[in-house]
Amino acid sequence: MKKALNGWLTSDQLPAAIATDPEILALAGAGSGKSRTLAARVAFLVASGAAPDSLVAFTFSDKAAETIKDRVAQALRVCGLDPLLVGGMYIGTIHAWCRRVLGDMDAKFRQFDVLDAMQLQMYLMSRYPKLNLHPLRAQHRTKKGTPRGYFETLNQVGRAWTMMNDELLDPVQIGAEDAVLGEALERIRAQMESDNFIDFSLMQRLVVEALEGKEPGAVQALAPLQHVLVDEYQDVNVVQERLIELMHQESDTLFVVGDDDQGIYGWRGADITNIQEFDQRYPNAVVHPLLTNFRSTSAIVEAASSFAGQEMGAIRLPKQLTAAVDRDPREFGVLRFSTRVEEAAFVADRIKELLGTRYEESDGAGRGLTPADFAILMRSTNMSEADGTKRHTAFISALKTRGIEYALNAGGQLFERAQPAAVLAAFKLLRHGNPDRSQVDGLFHSGLSAAFPCADLGRIRQVFADWGRRIHAPVAPGVPRQRLFPQRLLHDLLETFGVATSGFGDGVMSDLGTFSKILTDFESVYVSVDGKVRFEELLNFLDNVASKGYETDNQMMARPDAVTVSTIHKAKGLEFPVVFVVDVTSDRLPKRKSSYDGWVPASLVRRALNKGCYQTDRPSEARLFYTAITRAERFLYVTGSEWMPGGSQAKKTSLYAAMLTHPEIRHDLLDPAAPPRVLPPPAGPSRRGDESVLPTTYSQIHTYMRCPHAYQLSVVHGFAPPITELFGFGRAVHAAVGKVHQLHQDQAPSAVEAKAVAESLFHLKHVAPSQDPVNRPGAYERAKQSSANIVAGYVGQYAKDFERKRQVELPFEVPVNRAVISGSIDLLLSLDDSDQISEASVIDFKTMEGGLEPINNPDLHWEDLSLQVQLYARGAVQVYGMHARTGAVHLLKDGRRVSVPVDTDAVDAAVANVDWAVDRIMAGDFPQRASAVKCGGCDFAQICPQEVQPFATSQEPPKLHLPASGGGNEFLMMSAFSQIGPDQ
Repeated sequence: MKKALNGWLTSDQLPAAIATDPEILALAGAGSGKSRTLAARVAFLVASGAAPDSLVAFTFSDKAAETIKDRVAQALRVCGLDPLLVGGMYIGTIHAWCRRVLGDMDAKFRQFDVLDAMQLQMYLMSRYPKLNLHPLRAQHRTKKGTPRGYFETLNQVGRAWTMMNDELLDPVQIGAEDAVLGEALERIRAQMESDNFIDFSLMQRLVVEALEGKEPGAVQALAPLQHVLVDEYQDVNVVQERLIELMHQESDTLFVVGDDDQGIYGWRGADITNIQEFDQRYPNAVVHPLLTNFRSTSAIVEAASSFAGQEMGAIRLPKQLTAAVDRDPREFGVLRFSTRVEEAAFVADRIKELLGTRYEESDGAGRGLTPADFAILMRSTNMSEADGTKRHTAFISALKTRGIEYALNAGGQLFERAQPAAVLAAFKLLRHGNPDRSQVDGLFHSGLSAAFPCADLGRIRQVFADWGRRIHAPVAPGVPRQRLFPQRLLHDLLETFGVATSGFGDGVMSDLGTFSKILTDFESVYVSVDGKVRFEELLNFLDNVASKGYETDNQMMARPDAVTVSTIHKAKGLEFPVVFVVDVTSDRLPKRKSSYDGWVPASLVRRALNKGCYQTDRPSEARLFYTAITRAERFLYVTGSEWMPGGSQAKKTSLYAAMLTHPEIRHDLLDPAAPPRVLPPPAGPSRRGDESVLPTTYSQIHTYMRCPHAYQLSVVHGFAPPITELFGFGRAVHAAVGKVHQLHQDQAPSAVEAKAVAESLFHLKHVAPSQDPVNRPGAYERAKQSSANIVAGYVGQYAKDFERKRQVELPFEVPVNRAVISGSIDLLLSLDDSDQISEASVIDFKTMEGGLEPINNPDLHWEDLSLQVQLYARGAVQVYGMHARTGAVHLLKDGRRVSVPVDTDAVDAAVANVDWAVDRIMAGDFPQRASAVKCGGCDFAQICPQEVQPFATSQEPPKLHLPASGGGNEFLMMSAFSQIGPDQ
């Protein structure tokens, strides 16, 4: 095994990957191949006899997880092992693992919605009166003695909630020093539990508490554990470190990878001392430095290392990186300009000059640079200059002037761009009433028509008339309450704006997709949007929170072929052939120290504050600058200006810029007498493969295989469908089925017992229970009764399922060509007398109806259902090491189980279809494959031209194996081929 990996790893990486010590720190400098080393470590452990389910590897983000999964599959191949083994292990974020554990502990958590930071703000906003947050505004007054603003209060309460969980504090502790805040935090926890919501911080805390309390479900989750691996270890916080510690108490080894020089998240609680003192906490630990940089030139590597050593000295772990190889072309400039306009002009001119430059990749392949190869990084983009402009304004203005595409992926800039700004203006026109004709026409001529050249004024008037009437309909006793869907308003507007035929590029479409995501977040948190008041709350959120917190740099979306303009924090983990680190002046990089200003009493987080957490200090600024300059591969320019826009005093040169020294650094790039620059002949522009467009779930693959353009709109651009009123019903039924199996593992319960479980677990977020459920049951009560009947019918009709060992929602991952597809399996396992698995069946439970002959029901789309079961059957191979003998789709509403072929030929055809789809996605092939059947039920029909376009290849995948009414098999091409054209 060592020999196999020896050709795949360097002499630095190999010892770390194959170390047998109980605790190992791979101190991985920038660009040193940490992901490759971590992947090889996983493969080595499996080759050495570790079961795949005994490994848990934590990554910092979902995108990083997908990259590492792919590399683990490669490493397994190098070691002569089946890459399918990657599906039996956990590789992903800490919070996603915690959610899995919570679901295994109690099936109720499977129907909890997870709130990210923005959604948490919306949640607090939606429950503001119920949570009684108003007293906090007076409790925590400004320095001038005035009550805090509404949105500032929401932000600080959300921050306090997260800090409480991250620091493992109790509301009682906080209440002892701030009774009002402590009581508010207690109410938030109780209300979230009642509403079936959970956030990242709480799910981690709950698992830690469960492990500390030795709760059986949590202990069982750790039973197979032998090896814990942690990527980006410098970024873990208190609750995460405690979780890792508890897990390692049950594991044989702990392998962590990180670099204290790149620890830039102290301001949100990451504790840099976790990595710096690793060998002190674990006296037997070994440290393996990875000190060869494969990303950057020797000039960048040496200058960055020298800077880190001079600036941080003894507070950093000692390391001296070297570059693996120098390649041309390359350039390193440190420049200072008189004004910001001159600085921005240089940046834009240099980008224009370098576009198309022949660039040799590490594998020797040459291509021409495209806009996506360039990044403009700065410490902050949201801050305003003295003249009111943002710090990024001059740079994007210079790019616009030169016709260079850019993507402002820094947060807080979405509504400064033409198309989302026009959509926001349209929403705001509906605030005060149903707008009249002159108001709508005024909006159209003042900017909407310029942003959307294909807009149809006549149809726009109709949309405003309809929605204006509905939003401002009276809410009074006896008047039926309505349910409004802001997402539907967006789609109605975009249809009349002519988005389908406008030919917008990825940048504009991703901007509009981000607007769609905001509305989805809002709809998912609010119980209902039923009139003027709730619609105004949406507008207030868009103005005051969403305008600062959302960006198009979503992990589920592709980066457009555009220059990245970003904060340094947002660029963490990325690399670019050409990087400009701009706005490097005194008081900006480094920024002056900022003190802790949170509402959690400082005395309770004193230990964290003493380590520099939750504030800005000189070491954290040095790490930020180091991270910025090490994003560059060949071209790096560090620039600053003496005079800021509207400034009254000249800025001094940044100490950080002055500390960069190397013979290759040029300060004379603007000097006409300087030696001329020599660039290679231009080459045809060609983008690098963008892994962010790869599918990661079966749902995404299914979307592509029905219509590639729908995949582009949803996955690449981020558009979302409206949330329906009964959204979550299927999940509630499925959770109830899972809970019944958790409670009754050996024998089927009675119908009464099954109904009781379903009723106790039932929850819908968007339908309010009736105020008189006994005498006047409403939609909620009817849905609840339906759920109970479905579950009772299942246990009565399929009682034998309880005589077999059942694994509910067992996660799996299937490596295919250049992607890893994830999902979850419902398995029924037969055990022999020695408790060994003798047979496995894959069951896909669906809360849908098929009628008396579901196989002949075209609305069920059997090509999609069969593909899913067959892919799950492949997943069963790596989970239990055996093939599923049978597969089926179980239609819960009908109480029918339809067999699906899962023989070798059927499964191989399914995987070949997925491989084909991934290849086309990687090639950026997203043709429209329209038909009356598909487009009639498509969530994106209003923003799509609905045409039939050819694929860019003549190669077709094999036909899928479907169940036939006679008990045999049918064969059909995927929907993108079999269902196209107007007559379908």
